[in-house]
Amino acid sequence: MAPSADETVVDVNQRLDDLLLRLMDDLEALKEKRQCLNTLIEKGWFCLSQSRYSMGNKSVSSMQYKPEMTPSVLVQDSTTEDGATTFTVEHVQPEKEEKLPEVENIGAADQVLRHRGHKDTTEAPKSTTIEESEKSKSPSTKDPLRWFGVLVPQSLRQAQSNFRQGILLTAEVASLQSSIEETRRQYRALLVQKKREQVHSG
Repeated sequence: MAPSADETVVDVNQRLDDLLLRLMDDLEALKEKRQCLNTLIEKGWFCLSQSRYSMGNKSVSSMQYKPEMTPSVLVQDSTTEDGATTFTVEHVQPEKEEKLPEVENIGAADQVLRHRGHKDTTEAPKSTTIEESEKSKSPSTKDPLRWFGVLVPQSLRQAQSNFRQGILLTAEVASLQSSIEETRRQYRALLVQKKREQVHSG
């Protein structure tokens, strides 16, 4: 909010006090959120290292990344009345995909697949089973955990949860930083106005 030319020195002082209090509150909140963000990142990397230890380095690496990766969240920005920028994280709605039955891997040796929701199951040759498995896995690539296999350790799921929470917290940290910068700008502008009013009154 820009300073008004009709304000007196008393009004300017009151606004300076309000801005200073808001600045202190935002700085305190920013400190706490940064600490939480650092903790989430540390826990995420620790859980990821546990997954690599249990599954093997080659099983949890960039080699499992899919070439057709798409974002699961988008960051939207908007400007408030005070001039600060706020950031929000929105989940991307998945595109309409054909509904395929869930496939559960029972044994790695026999490559037998079981379709949930069907009472009568018929065994198929291995070649057909592999083809159906590839078709069934294609729509499940929306979840990055599927890139590393069907049965993943709990530590990998926890790492994903930590990093997802970190994304949400990052948007809050960025919004707070923008609010702090805008408050500082308003505070400096009011100081200039206060000096001008003091010169005129003197």
